[in-house]
Amino acid sequence: MPSAVMTVLLMGALMAAPAFAYNSTEVRAMCANVELEACGNEPCGFYRLNAFSCVKVLTLERDFRSAQVGCELVNGNLVKVQNKEDHDKLLCMMLRVFPRRLHYWIGAVRGEDGDFYWVDGSGPVAYGPWRLGQPDNHRGEENCVWVNSGSWGPWNDGPCYEKSSVLCQVLV
Repeated sequence: MPSAVMTVLLMGALMAAPAFAYNSTEVRAMCANVELEACGNEPCGFYRLNAFSCVKVLTLERDFRSAQVGCELVNGNLVKVQNKEDHDKLLCMMLRVFPRRLHYWIGAVRGEDGDFYWVDGSGPVAYGPWRLGQPDNHRGEENCVWVNSGSWGPWNDGPCYEKSSVLCQVLV
């Protein structure tokens, strides 16, 4: 019979594990019946994320700042992920546009207080399916966030100068 300490440690590890990490087979199965709706008023390649926004998946690689500037050029920002439903739909968009798992910048940056905030100015990040052990701010330089760390779905903090693919979001 496991000790109470061991039980508490095991429960803590399970709670810290990424809630939405999928392997390639799982993400394909999850997305098999997901219909992606093109955004009619937006430029080619934008898909509806929810009632309020559309997203474009770009496999070109940019550092975080260049990615945000590129999104601003289409009157948007790097994507803001507020719940599991939007998170999973984004995974389906990524899979549909480029069926291999890539890292994609999302619009979260570390503030001076160490917490993460959305680049659109809407406030702190409240939802975050972080990869186990993340965010860790390795070497004190991981101030930006990408999705698909290690498997489909989990978030990781990374150096803003690294190049990653891009998820731009526009409000409709």
